[in-house]
Amino acid sequence: MRRMLALAYAVSTVVLAGCGSDSSTDPSQDVVGNTVLVGTWNLTTVNGDALPLLLQEADPKVELMSDQLVVFANGKFTRSLLARFTDGIDSSTQTYPDSGTYKMSGSSAIFTFTDGSGGMGTLSGNRMTVSGTGIPFVYQRQ
Repeated sequence: MRRMLALAYAVSTVVLAGCGSDSSTDPSQDVVGNTVLVGTWNLTTVNGDALPLLLQEADPKVELMSDQLVVFANGKFTRSLLARFTDGIDSSTQTYPDSGTYKMSGSSAIFTFTDGSGGMGTLSGNRMTVSGTGIPFVYQRQ
């Protein structure tokens, strides 16, 4: 069971892994097209494929069901990742909460988690793309 939990949490970290930047501005600053980062962002696709994302095929099967960021005007955010584990006919879900701070740099949001890890997402209207791993993770504002 610990291996499954570690796998799901690792995906959570990889999703926002990417390049950082030292320049920043006020977190609530307007960006591309007068949109702001503040709000609720849901992961919609990974490499063009809709969720759920298969992380492990068997023993047990592990799927990423959802990943949600809630971004606040005070420079902080929370994150909630939901994974499903299926072993034979038994299925369960596990939520992985996280949080941290963010800063804006142009049309990019630079996230720093409480454990010091971080990443960057590029904003375009109500869409944020994280692709530091070479695989695009697309979030849509609710």
